[in-house]
Amino acid sequence: MQLHSGYNDRLAQIGIGELDVVDNENESENDFSDENEPLVDEAGDRPAEADGWHENFNYYERGLPHIFLPRGNTGPTTVLDPDKEPVVFFSLLFTNAILQYIIQETDRYANKQIRDHPDENKSPWVTPTVEEMKAFLGLCFLMGINVKPDIKSYWSTDVMLETPYFSKVMKRDRYMQIMRYIHFSNSEQAPQPGDPNYSKLYKIESLMNMFTDSMVNQYIPKRQLSVDEVMVPWKGRLSFKQYMPAKPTKWGIKMWAIAEANTGYVSFCQVYSGRINGVAAHGLANRVVKNCIEKANVIGQGYHIYMDNYFTSPTLFTDLFEHFNTAACGTVRINRRELPKDIMKKNPEGVTNRGDMQFRQKDAVAAVVWKDKKNVNLISSIHDFSVGAVQRNVQQADGIFQRQEIPCPQMISDYTQYMGGVDRADQYIQYYVFQHKTLKWPKRIFFTMIEMLKFNAFRLFLASPHHQPGPGKRPTTFLKFSKAVAAGLIGGYTGGSVRKGRPSLVPVDDRLTQRHLPGSFGNKSWCHVCHMRVKNNQQDTRRQTKYGCLDCGKHLCLPECFTVFHSVKNYC
Repeated sequence: MQLHSGYNDRLAQIGIGELDVVDNENESENDFSDENEPLVDEAGDRPAEADGWHENFNYYERGLPHIFLPRGNTGPTTVLDPDKEPVVFFSLLFTNAILQYIIQETDRYANKQIRDHPDENKSPWVTPTVEEMKAFLGLCFLMGINVKPDIKSYWSTDVMLETPYFSKVMKRDRYMQIMRYIHFSNSEQAPQPGDPNYSKLYKIESLMNMFTDSMVNQYIPKRQLSVDEVMVPWKGRLSFKQYMPAKPTKWGIKMWAIAEANTGYVSFCQVYSGRINGVAAHGLANRVVKNCIEKANVIGQGYHIYMDNYFTSPTLFTDLFEHFNTAACGTVRINRRELPKDIMKKNPEGVTNRGDMQFRQKDAVAAVVWKDKKNVNLISSIHDFSVGAVQRNVQQADGIFQRQEIPCPQMISDYTQYMGGVDRADQYIQYYVFQHKTLKWPKRIFFTMIEMLKFNAFRLFLASPHHQPGPGKRPTTFLKFSKAVAAGLIGGYTGGSVRKGRPSLVPVDDRLTQRHLPGSFGNKSWCHVCHMRVKNNQQDTRRQTKYGCLDCGKHLCLPECFTVFHSVKNYC
């Protein structure tokens, strides 16, 4: 009884309560025997199963249940003031560091393209400012809301297509130029195939890591999580493109994700890079689940993970329970190894009518087969053999359907409730994601990821204690939130067409109107544009050059600063 007493104390700590333990084994069919005593059936004989699975659930065989100890209070980690707009919630996830990184790599890639292919890149390039890049992203969000046939249609003057707001914010050619050069890695340092550091995901890897850090840091999920896959539409040429005929999106890039079950807040997302040298990776599903809970920073904290039959196996669940302090539940394919073969088969005995079920247990894992319209097979290290009920429309003998209660295992009811976290996030992401054609797969991943960040920001907004709807008011919709984020990113930026009116009386500098040609001064000096931008805190470094404009008497880097100095009035 000393073991029973200590076990009950532990159960009481986590709110399960005491177990009814009897001293005489014969007084109860569901007695809890000592771990060294053999399991017996009603007749006192040892069960016939030789694989270790048995019919009576034994709490001591599973071991002590995990206590839920997250790394802090669940929910948002940053509480914003009531006056903060939706764009501030988005900025918690899409940080200034991420924005500066994208501007830096975009500028690097643009200059490389102009240098390597001058005949194909004749338009002068100016490094985007933070405000301009925010406005660019704001327009991308609006394009997901207001869908048109192609990007150029947003600047159309056709009365049936025109949207004047876009031309006021940014010129079409400038938008197309940023879209052409937007980049997320240093192409000059990319490892080549055969290099030990080679990665198919190099072009997006660094940015994905930054996204993961911000998603994990801004929210601590509640106990129930789900792991599932997300398909990003893509039909271009790509070695790890997937074809999944059973999915709504049949062709695309597969991503693994882990999300909170109730809200769908995504804590981690990873792109699947396909088979290595054409060989299927052994144990891929196990590695994916372990990597997801590791990157989401939920290992060893007593979380419950729900997953579908692609990932589920007794080996994985036992490993998670014993070594990761994590319990799991999921549907399972009957051809998996180490399952109870007497019930995990096509036509198990005793499971013929709707509501019939059979249970088995082995160590920490419980298994069940339940008859609904068809058999449902599921294993869990969270649940016991508890049974509840579900509502179903059942056809009667006279052909009329009637609502009835059908017995249902609790583990299946919980699986139905908590499995949809990733699917819920994916549903919201597909509503307003930027889907216009692009030939570069990293851009497709990028626009999907920033839409995921926007959805996470929406969840932060709904969970904020200072942004709850008043009495009788409905919560903010995702559409309204998305429009507010786009408007906040654009702000007052107006880099579009100049408003027509009277000519300005202020004289225009000769450098902007007359023809100037580059030349060499012979001696090096600081570039005038670089020097002024560093002085005004618009860039970090300045460069020396011996070239410049002899007419203006200014040393200028070629070709960037020379072009900016003679085409932009307020270049610094």
